[in-house]
Amino acid sequence: MNENNTYQIKIETLSPVHIGDGVLLQNRSDFITVRDANETYNYVVDPQKVLNLIGVGHLSDWVAAIDRHALNTLDFVRQYKREVKPMDLAKRKVLSFSQVRPNDTLKECIHNGMGLPYIPGSSIKGALRTAILARLVRDLQDVETKVIRGQFSAKQVEAELFGSSPNSDIFRFLIVGDAYFRKNCEISTRMENLNIRQKNELRDGHMSQLVEAIATSCSSVFQLKLATEAHQNAQGVCKLSALPECMRSLPALFKTLNEHTSSLIRDEIELWSQKSDDGYEGADDYIDVLTDIQTAIRECREGEECVLRIGHGSGWRFITGAWCEDLENFTDIINKARPRNYNYQKYVFPKTRRLDEDSDILGFVRLSHIIN
Repeated sequence: MNENNTYQIKIETLSPVHIGDGVLLQNRSDFITVRDANETYNYVVDPQKVLNLIGVGHLSDWVAAIDRHALNTLDFVRQYKREVKPMDLAKRKVLSFSQVRPNDTLKECIHNGMGLPYIPGSSIKGALRTAILARLVRDLQDVETKVIRGQFSAKQVEAELFGSSPNSDIFRFLIVGDAYFRKNCEISTRMENLNIRQKNELRDGHMSQLVEAIATSCSSVFQLKLATEAHQNAQGVCKLSALPECMRSLPALFKTLNEHTSSLIRDEIELWSQKSDDGYEGADDYIDVLTDIQTAIRECREGEECVLRIGHGSGWRFITGAWCEDLENFTDIINKARPRNYNYQKYVFPKTRRLDEDSDILGFVRLSHIIN
């Protein structure tokens, strides 16, 4: 075991991963779409590059062109600089797997100051926390979520398991670094729904959304530390919950993560297979992808690798860990989580899943311990 319980972890995307920065890029102004040989790219516009090309004196003309939707940014700049190429005014180019529609927006991936796409350590840690919560809550008695300010909250459950304040929260002792990926590993893809409704066809593109994501089969390295010694020393200073077994060693942590992810996938395959048996169409590809992920979990080196799901499109069950589904007041939780639930009593909760046009399911990553 590593002497200070600090590990180098390789993270590899098993499917596209989107961690957003909250920005929606507008088609034609914030990004432009260009066909290049056999590929299509979305070029994300860099306003400073545009200003350098047209000059500050033409700033008002640019704003007016945007307001009128008269020209895309590339065509506008070419009025002043005819030989401009798309990359001359862009931060990056993103390989596009979807046709871009006139009114589309693109959900931007988070990047650091150097323009590298990355998965924040907080996103990884949040997924770890959810998996561990789902594991530990099974051992609690009389678990019940409560209404706080009109919303159901697991705060009292987490307080019992992890600590009642930031200073006493045992996740202080699980430290996760950011994972930075190489430039130009981004893609854009169109998300749509697998939606249980009156129609037999499950695929539903009415709420589609273009999303920028880190592509499948990209990898990075981040640092993970299980600060067990610091936890032991801190117990003499403040009241702390004991570290659960799955937070005391990397093999135990990875085992818990694999069991958690595998359990959720198994439930998903069972649910959508049943819908297919009931005559619904459109879930076969979704089931096939989940089956492939399940195979990846079985092939993990025991104690050294695991599969986790993070980021946009993960869905309610993966985001929450689905631990509250067995609670006596789960119906009350559904009523809060699904507006106008009285209209959907005959449908399972949740009744939709997000996937892209090619049936990729976002957010699956493999973590591997790098052994020096």
